Amino acid sequence: MTVLNNAHYLALIGKALLMTLFISGFVVAASNLAALLVSVYMLDPKARLRPLVIAWSFFARAAPVLAILFVLYYGLPRLGIYLEPLTSALIGLTFSSAAYNYEFLRAGFAGIHPGQIEAAKALGLRPGQALLKVLIPQAYATAAPSLFSNAVQIVKGSSLASLVAIDELSAASTTIIADAYKAIEVLLTVSALYALIAAVVTGMQYLYERRLRWR
Repeated sequence: MTVLNNAHYLALIGKALLMTLFISGFVVAASNLAALLVSVYMLDPKARLRPLVIAWSFFARAAPVLAILFVLYYGLPRLGIYLEPLTSALIGLTFSSAAYNYEFLRAGFAGIHPGQIEAAKALGLRPGQALLKVLIPQAYATAAPSLFSNAVQIVKGSSLASLVAIDELSAASTTIIADAYKAIEVLLTVSALYALIAAVVTGMQYLYERRLRWR
């Protein structure tokens, strides 16, 4: 009997797939939102927290995600702070991914010609309107390929959640392999699921870029 014909194994994979989708979706959304808020804040020349943002961006991109997860889940309890496994995974992955998305958006905003802002003022747009209608759309148009690529990395990086006791796809594959001794079949199945999710994200990127070209 193959793994795919076993109802118990299929149930494990299905449940793990939902967890992977939840973690990936949450981290993609949260990291993009955090990156956008920080990017907009850093547009202010008088931003007082600029050194702190720069330090966070450097540390979050330099530190291994695994180390961040271990500190959150295994290190904080030494200080009397206890986080649930899922909470630790979501915070750690978002903390790291948001820094990459921030750098992509920062480059997007930096690439906008100053004349665009002057043109927005000439049209009578208020600062908030200029930000929403002029700056943010252009920044995302520039940063889109990098942001979507990072989304794919987030999907694959969600496998690290298994190291803090989260039953996602990687953890499920380990459990099934230990029970069924069919490593190749299980790994190929899990890899196909990851590839399918990545294909959906890539398809969304294609649609987004196609819409930009149409506009």
